[in-house]
Amino acid sequence: MDIDKIKSSIDAEISTRSSNKFGIKLGGELYEKFEKAGIIKMATFSAEGSGVLSETHPAYNGKYFVIRDFDLDDYAYEVGTPGS
Repeated sequence: MDIDKIKSSIDAEISTRSSNKFGIKLGGELYEKFEKAGIIKMATFSAEGSGVLSETHPAYNGKYFVIRDFDLDDYAYEVGTPGS
């Protein structure tokens, strides 16, 4: 799989959003490839961006919360909010 092409697709989808209050789910293999390429970095997130209850989590480009979702195909992804 061409991770640069997938990354470009994700970046294009991100650019259409008016808010940064969303997360990204990645299939297992894609998550590993992005992690090895340095696309996934640890970042600090807090409740509603308030600085309260800050925790460090994996982040796409160090900015957007990202999780590995083994229910997705290995190179699949979803950008969105819970329930959307």
